[in-house]
Amino acid sequence: MRVCWLVLLLLPCFSIAQPMLNVVTEEWVPYNFTNEKGEIVGRASQKVREVLDAAGVQYEIRSYPWVRSMKLAQSKKNTMIYSIYRTSERESLFLWACPLLNPVKEFLFKLRTRDDIHVETLDDAKKYITSLVRGSISHEYLVERGFENGVNLDLTADPSASPRKLLARRVDFIITTEYTAYERMKELGHPYELLEAVHEVKNADERRACMAFNKDTDPEILSRVRKALAEHNARYVGP
Repeated sequence: MRVCWLVLLLLPCFSIAQPMLNVVTEEWVPYNFTNEKGEIVGRASQKVREVLDAAGVQYEIRSYPWVRSMKLAQSKKNTMIYSIYRTSERESLFLWACPLLNPVKEFLFKLRTRDDIHVETLDDAKKYITSLVRGSISHEYLVERGFENGVNLDLTADPSASPRKLLARRVDFIITTEYTAYERMKELGHPYELLEAVHEVKNADERRACMAFNKDTDPEILSRVRKALAEHNARYVGP
């Protein structure tokens, strides 16, 4: 009899327990990346943890190639992805909590010693090969403007592969932010000054990166996170 009463008392606790939020991201220094200890860190990661902790949400963060993270976020309930730009093409795919990051400018970078490369407009870059992450907002943006996969776009799942290819002169451009270019070059043991930003790619400078949730995410989780993010943004500036 005592066991039965204990079960009845515990049932409400089980019924109101919040599910685990599965959080996925990619390697995008200095915003979200895996450090030498295997910890997922970075400016955006720190803010995500602060927001989720304030929301009282149980969560786990894992880092995958961007395309895989996108597939997981779209297919698995109670899954959130960051840092993701909110675009008209992506709007209906997720439930959104914004903004996570302030706008950041992206540029086409070449090796400073490549005097043979001359670019004044984005169309000029079609004569060369640009390396970037498959499925990224920059990839989508360039394809919309007539760039072609395998012709003038070199696609990779590993963001660090693009600067390595640039240094080896296997590609002509990479597309990234100044912050990320600096960190990538430091990781590879080269000075940032080897690079030259030759053209601003106006694909993200007016947008803010967000957190995006699978459309089958628990409504209580989404409500708590949106509230915690709004409160965080009201108190702090950045990242």
